[in-house]
Amino acid sequence: MPVAKRILLPDTNQGLEHVLKGISVADHLSTTLNVPDVIFLVPVKASLTSGSLHNALGKAVHDALAKGKPVKLPSGAHMRCETIQTLQWLPKPSVVIAVYASQKMMDKIDALQNVAAIVAIPWVAGEIDDWAKTWSPQILGQSSPPAQSAAKLITDPVVEQAMKSLTNIINKAHNSLHPSDEEHAKRILRILRSREHLEPAENIRRWAIKNGWLPKAAERLEVLAQKAFALRTKPKLENPQHAEQSYQRWADAAQP
Repeated sequence: MPVAKRILLPDTNQGLEHVLKGISVADHLSTTLNVPDVIFLVPVKASLTSGSLHNALGKAVHDALAKGKPVKLPSGAHMRCETIQTLQWLPKPSVVIAVYASQKMMDKIDALQNVAAIVAIPWVAGEIDDWAKTWSPQILGQSSPPAQSAAKLITDPVVEQAMKSLTNIINKAHNSLHPSDEEHAKRILRILRSREHLEPAENIRRWAIKNGWLPKAAERLEVLAQKAFALRTKPKLENPQHAEQSYQRWADAAQP
């Protein structure tokens, strides 16, 4: 499946018109991507039933969503409501509207298969800055930057090549690192630290998520990177010759 399209609605005034605009954007995406399913994702059921969304959505749409019934959008797409807890998987490609978006919500979406597009509507300024730094989404109302101008998540090219090597050998299908995969990660990070390469661990987590790691596994990689790069002295390597060969491959691949 193609890479999901990601759109961020700027959190300017916490107005509910943002939600209606988000639905409109999602409806348009469902047409252009030929994806007839739209998910109206809220944090918890009370976000829909107890808040002011009733007035924004209108009684008929609100009541249908609250009862778990889909509503038909102008394009013909069908939109249903889910919460972070109830949305466990997507049986077919869907557009997801993240209403009152938080980092927890965005991590949930990043872990799902069949996400064709995401429309993120944060309620609090800065709430999903980490997600935005990871994915460089299109910001509604701004021209889309060229793909090559997206922020580089790992600044050290040798570290990036090492992470590519790690990504190629681990099992990315699980939201946790298998013990053998964790050992691979530790080994690679120790090699990097032994050659005095350092990189902010959060950059490594963001890079991992953007390159197919599930969020919890990427968080564990971040922890391992923090520990490795925080070592005050160069770590001892179990197989120096093999480590040297690995390092040279990364260094050669990092050459422009």
